[in-house]
Amino acid sequence: MDIKKTTHTDPDVRRMLCFQSGDAGAFRELFETHQKSIINFCFRFCQNRALAEDLAQEVFLRVYRGAGGYRPDARFSTWLYRIAVNVCLNETRKIEYRARVESIDRPGFKGGDDTDTPRQVSDENQASPGDMVASRERDEAIARALTRLPEQQRIALVLRTYQDFSYDEIAVQMSCSEGKVKTLIFRARQTLKELLKDYL
Repeated sequence: MDIKKTTHTDPDVRRMLCFQSGDAGAFRELFETHQKSIINFCFRFCQNRALAEDLAQEVFLRVYRGAGGYRPDARFSTWLYRIAVNVCLNETRKIEYRARVESIDRPGFKGGDDTDTPRQVSDENQASPGDMVASRERDEAIARALTRLPEQQRIALVLRTYQDFSYDEIAVQMSCSEGKVKTLIFRARQTLKELLKDYL
């Protein structure tokens, strides 16, 4: 990845640098551009819409507070999702701790969200309502399967499959080698194939 070229061509980098220089409007633009995708990213970890929104707010709060230390070394989204990865990891560890302490072991446990509200935020690329209804069972099976993956595998797979990041970008976001990222994704896909064999 050509970092210098990316820095000059990524409009979000320019917005972040403008915000760094005191332009509050640039931060609003960044928030509006990435809010929905960050909420959906967080949801894939916690399976709880309200919590996902809270985590997304924490992500953008860290972006706001971290503006002074921001350096345009890569695409803005690479930096943004590195923050999101850390926020989600912290939360999933809290959830796991609470689950152990409270002995939560109920069939169909969905992370405390028992409402029928949409699990993800709709965006311009989302399928039509008819398609969504037709694929709901499959999507729920995928969501359940994702939660059964080890957290490192889940992170790598979601970043690659849903967010379309390159292996080297994911390596930056996860603070590991590109080789490890490829291994994590391979193992995650193999596990999902087994878990979802009835749907494939």
